[in-house]
Amino acid sequence: MLSVICESPGVLRAQERELPVPAKGEVLLRVSRVGICGTDLHIFTGTQPYLQYPV
Repeated sequence: MLSVICESPGVLRAQERELPVPAKGEVLLRVSRVGICGTDLHIFTGTQPYLQYPV
């Protein structure tokens, strides 16, 4: 699956990752749309406290 990693403030990288296998009692969902919120912007700009990169 394709994922986007914020390696450090201002640095995004697309990365292929293995599809996770759900454990018993879990489900795997296909995402068709996503959005960002204010916290995502703070993570990207490096102004979100209490966070360790990569995210």
